[in-house]
Amino acid sequence: MPLRFWPRSLIARILLAELGAIAVVASLLPALMIWLLQQQMKRYQIQTLTEQARLIGDVTMTPAGTASVRLPSNLTQVYATAYDGRAYVVTDASGRSLTQSAFASLVPWQHVAREPRLRFFRIGTIVGVSQPIVRLGVPLWVIVTQDEAGPGAIIDDVARAFTTRYAPILLLILLLLPLVNSLLIRRLVLEVRSASLQAAAICSETLDIRLSERGLPLEILPLVRAVNDLLVRLQQSFQQQAEFIANVAHELRTPLATLKFQLEAVDQGEVRERLAGTVTRLSHVVSQLQALAALESTSLSLSDFDLVTLSREVIGELAPDILAQGDTIALQAPDVPLRVRANRTLIALALSNIISNATRHTPPGTAVSVRITNGPMIQVTDNGPGIASTDPAHAQLRYWRADNRRSDSAGLGLSIVARIMEVHRGAVAIENLHGAGARVTLRFPIK
Repeated sequence: MPLRFWPRSLIARILLAELGAIAVVASLLPALMIWLLQQQMKRYQIQTLTEQARLIGDVTMTPAGTASVRLPSNLTQVYATAYDGRAYVVTDASGRSLTQSAFASLVPWQHVAREPRLRFFRIGTIVGVSQPIVRLGVPLWVIVTQDEAGPGAIIDDVARAFTTRYAPILLLILLLLPLVNSLLIRRLVLEVRSASLQAAAICSETLDIRLSERGLPLEILPLVRAVNDLLVRLQQSFQQQAEFIANVAHELRTPLATLKFQLEAVDQGEVRERLAGTVTRLSHVVSQLQALAALESTSLSLSDFDLVTLSREVIGELAPDILAQGDTIALQAPDVPLRVRANRTLIALALSNIISNATRHTPPGTAVSVRITNGPMIQVTDNGPGIASTDPAHAQLRYWRADNRRSDSAGLGLSIVARIMEVHRGAVAIENLHGAGARVTLRFPIK
């Protein structure tokens, strides 16, 4: 779900991303800098105080139970004043001072715990270390302190070490900024690409789909909305065309039925037969127009069914008329069911149209064969004169007629078949056989 405050403009998004990245870096760098400085100061403090405790720990015990310390000249000067809270004390297990620096009384060394290992401690602004040692079998502790409020002795070293550590981190962050920007821009490009893929997937059967506007930049929205408006107009145009064809076909059915009834009163038999044939051909055209309108306006409902059973039903309905006009029809099918997933009504219409064409456009005595094979596939073959065209595929074109003398329809039969197979993601193949006859093959997609 997109954020409400996220801008729709592509440029604004890039600028906002840049500002966000800068804001994050600006807020994190000071905290990181302070943390690194504190860690570095603590490390140097512990290291310096531990080294001083080691030197002070080289004590000499006296018979009176006291201790004497021989310090290097530089440490002697450091502990000769109270500057920076520098002090040291050598104590025994009872906490009694055996020896201490001149200003050790100014620091709270008595509150420091004596533990069997080196311990760093902090009391207010005073920090220090407590180092255990053993002299003449007697456990002693060397306590060294420093006032953290004025660490003048180590601040230069800390600043220098911090600079060497800070520079690589800053460089790394600056190098990461272009990478972050490229990832953000890639995300925007992917949103546009997703809309393009949606548009590419829309076909005549999915005109009700609209491109999603979610997440798209403001600059792309006019194009997406224009495509959606175009889809609306296309869908309305298809619907109006289908409704017009259906209305025309419906309006023609009643007068054709009336005309057919009135022909019964015509006395001349030859004239009556000729006119009845014309009415029959017109009725066939009307039926094809209605089938075409229904195909273009209805949604595709799929189900699993047996092609063999469907073919037997279609042939059973058409067989009386085929045999009455002197033709024959046969079915070659496997003994086991051959199931497909398709619209049963439309496939029956396609098969009926192919068989009707095979008998309608051939002379009496034509043999029609319907063969069902794995694939799945249906082949309708006749031994008639074939399709009167150098390219039989032209028969799939709507309203195409190869020979006006032989055609008694509007050239819709095979175009409807081709359209039915198209919406099922199948294929139609039309070919003239060597010698005589034609073959129409319906190939169904594999489930």
